Amino acid sequence: MAKFILLTNKDTFQTDLNNEGLEIVETYNFYFFNKLRAKYTIAKVLDEKAKIKMSEEYHGKEYVNYIRVKFFEHFDTIEEVRAELYEIADKNDSDKFSNSKLVKLENASA
Repeated sequence: MAKFILLTNKDTFQTDLNNEGLEIVETYNFYFFNKLRAKYTIAKVLDEKAKIKMSEEYHGKEYVNYIRVKFFEHFDTIEEVRAELYEIADKNDSDKFSNSKLVKLENASA
């Protein structure tokens, strides 16, 4: 059974998406008050033993960690991941006054 995970990139926090153990499915830009705040990527897990490189810049220093896929929250279907993403982004299409917006990027590897 396929597993899917949700990965995040922000200004100071980067997740390396170049990984043979993952297949990028969809990528979204998240805007809050019309400012880009994060990029969310849904990935299909191809290798349960894969490690994902995560780096963070803090007070001028870069910290790098390699985290095994098994430590990420995983989802059985793409629909479950999307539901989680919409909840994180507080996406409610019926709320015309919402200050948050998700924009799906056409190029999945973006």
